Amino acid sequence: MGLMTGKADVISGMPQYNSQAENWIQWHQDLKSNFGKKIANGLWLKAWRIRGNSTANTSDLRKYMTKQGVKIAESTWDSIVDVGVDITDGVGTIFQATKYVGIALGVIVVGGLAMVVYNLAKDPAKNIGVGARAFVTKGM
Repeated sequence: MGLMTGKADVISGMPQYNSQAENWIQWHQDLKSNFGKKIANGLWLKAWRIRGNSTANTSDLRKYMTKQGVKIAESTWDSIVDVGVDITDGVGTIFQATKYVGIALGVIVVGGLAMVVYNLAKDPAKNIGVGARAFVTKGM
């Protein structure tokens, strides 16, 4: 009987009309863990049709529910906002990748300089002469 009470509690935890997207996502996760994805999606969609609201219909909620196999109706404005969010996510990814490329290049440059310093310290007379000759020949 305790299990049935737990499932009834999950169903009775349906978000209210003025609930935020996070509440709807959490409720779907609770439904899914208690009933499985297929039943959870059906229960969630029925509740959304009754109590869903435009404030809760955010890009995050639409993305989450799409991954769960549920398509939420959206306005043209919502579609534009979702494209904008996808573009900014892409730009963020580019900046993150650029950061890692910069770090890698920094490691390569510092490593190269460390090798030069090591070689100079190991045999200064030989390496200074080689460096000076290279500079003179390239410089003229």
